[in-house]
Amino acid sequence: MSGPFSAPPQPDGLTSPAEFVAALGRLRQWSGLTYRQLTATAKASGDVLPTSTIAGALGRTTLPREEFVAAFVRACGLGEDDTARWVAHRKRLAAGMTLPAEPPDTAAGPDHPPVPPEQPGRDDRPDQADRFEPGGPGGREQPVPTAPARPGDTAGPTGDAVRPETRALRRFAVAGAGAVVLLLATGAVLPGLRASLTGGDARPPASPAAATAGSDRTPPDGWYHMVPSHVAGRDLCVGEGRERNRRTDRPLAVQRPCRDVIPDTYLHAAGGGAHEIQWHHPEEGPGCLTVDEALTGPGALIAPADCSGARHQRFVLKPVGPGFALRPLHSGLCVGALYGEADVAPGAELAQKSCTGRPDQVFLFRPVPAPTWTPR
Repeated sequence: MSGPFSAPPQPDGLTSPAEFVAALGRLRQWSGLTYRQLTATAKASGDVLPTSTIAGALGRTTLPREEFVAAFVRACGLGEDDTARWVAHRKRLAAGMTLPAEPPDTAAGPDHPPVPPEQPGRDDRPDQADRFEPGGPGGREQPVPTAPARPGDTAGPTGDAVRPETRALRRFAVAGAGAVVLLLATGAVLPGLRASLTGGDARPPASPAAATAGSDRTPPDGWYHMVPSHVAGRDLCVGEGRERNRRTDRPLAVQRPCRDVIPDTYLHAAGGGAHEIQWHHPEEGPGCLTVDEALTGPGALIAPADCSGARHQRFVLKPVGPGFALRPLHSGLCVGALYGEADVAPGAELAQKSCTGRPDQVFLFRPVPAPTWTPR
């Protein structure tokens, strides 16, 4: 193998689903294979391993399905003994702990519904990222038993008895829901009213956090630190780095410490709702972040190139919570950490991936002063 490790990573000692997924990512890095090469290798072995399935599984922090683990480990070049070891460890993690429910997917929409966490012991449950074929069995909803009727109970619309305390709870719930709706409506109207009274100051907010809080506008043209939200507390920004597996020595967009981040990042509205993310290097001059080879599938790395106005150099900034999802104009996918939310180390590459709404795919734009050197 041509990977940077003398021996392939093993699952021994992994204690959580997130660690397991991160270890699979390191195994892919050890193999030196791209997603497409893994798909081709798996096909040659009789396995089905789409590139979208690989990107989805490595971009999450929940356990992949057993079929995926086996096919993936074999495609990375390991034998049946190692494959059985990975599958067995996955079984132990699934059976030996209760997986926490994941928070709601803030970027989910009609075209990207949230992916439910896997339940231990239910390997037959299909999910959206690791589905090997459409359909599949699923659990049935069981009827909730009703308590026997008591004298004086009235019948509900379905003929079941409705007790007085139940009717009182329903009235309370309806009243509470009305109050919540009123509060939400007031919260939505008052900010707009204040803006109309004050003239709607369009200048960027003074605080970095407020600069990305708008739900219906994007940051103005200017100089920024671009911060993946899953490492915002680690003082990591997007800057220039190299491929961790050392397969190439070309510049890439990676996570690196903000205090010495280079090049300087300039956000430029390019028209049509899209933006260029320009890098201004004191020696190399300006360039634009670009999806490798204009690829439209998951797994393509992000690297600087001469600005040409091409669609794979332009990004739609979609507001998500306190930041923005970056969606390459040519593919409609999302930009995130190569191995997903668990990839928090300095040097983690950015890549084009299937949209998950996880924090690694949400970027904060923190305004910074213009560089002291004169851009070329």
